[in-house]
Amino acid sequence: MSERIRIGVAFHSPFYAPLFVAHRLGSFREEGLDATIAVPPPGGTVDLLQGGQADLVLSGVMRTFILADRGAAKHIAIAEVNSRDGFFIVSRRPAPNFTWRDLEGQRLALFGLAPTPWMCLQTAMREQGADPAKIQVLEKLDVAQGIDALRSGRADYLQTGQPTADELIADGVAHLASPQAPIVGHVPYSSFIVTDEVRRARRDMCLAAVRALTRALRWIKAQDGSAVADLIAPTFPETRPDVLRRAVTQLKAQGIWADGPRQEREPFDRLGRILVAGGLIRTAATYDTLNDDSFAEAAAKAFPA
Repeated sequence: MSERIRIGVAFHSPFYAPLFVAHRLGSFREEGLDATIAVPPPGGTVDLLQGGQADLVLSGVMRTFILADRGAAKHIAIAEVNSRDGFFIVSRRPAPNFTWRDLEGQRLALFGLAPTPWMCLQTAMREQGADPAKIQVLEKLDVAQGIDALRSGRADYLQTGQPTADELIADGVAHLASPQAPIVGHVPYSSFIVTDEVRRARRDMCLAAVRALTRALRWIKAQDGSAVADLIAPTFPETRPDVLRRAVTQLKAQGIWADGPRQEREPFDRLGRILVAGGLIRTAATYDTLNDDSFAEAAAKAFPA
């Protein structure tokens, strides 16, 4: 008999393709799990876990840092899903020779539903010799408001994810300036996360979920972006198939799902430093405090890359 697992995911986005691939391939079922997936309001994955409405979430690791910084109950990352920054900078005008210093003095509409994209961009720009303090940022915008800012000319650039970036480019509204992934590098952007209580009490469920994820990651690695997009297309009926294929191909090309499920110490520490530098947290908790890599280690051995 299958064990029920309720999974919350931060956003309805192909950025989280491994979760939807695992569901569509039947990987959870093969691991003895009856999985349901829910998308809460932005920022709501923590509430799902704390309220007992989800057994596991796929969410930003930055939220575990925030909870630890506040002295709240620990949430533990048990498998890396998104290994790179999945956000893109698009511009109103063509930017064929774009450099990060081009943002200085310009108006950038930020992705306002999570802090990590802007946190990562600030640190990465400084590492590239550019000064994010010179950008005129438009903050606290939802996706529709960010698009409107770009369309209306109130913003020169927009920070957004997929498939929004590709939709805007395909419709002639925007031009690709650059993905953020190459300059941000490897960070554990999003992971499978559980409460410490679930990690201790339901270890078999945690391992089964990470094994299902690992099956999906291995399948994605062997496919091109179009094949991945076609598999998850029923999950995204609102997105044109051609746009979804290009969006997933872009994400795969950036190595978004390249390094999971194992959780490495240095990328985790880099994310912590980024969040401290951006002022989101005062002190970054240690790797050993917020990660349990034992499930991912076992799954990676069972399904070698």
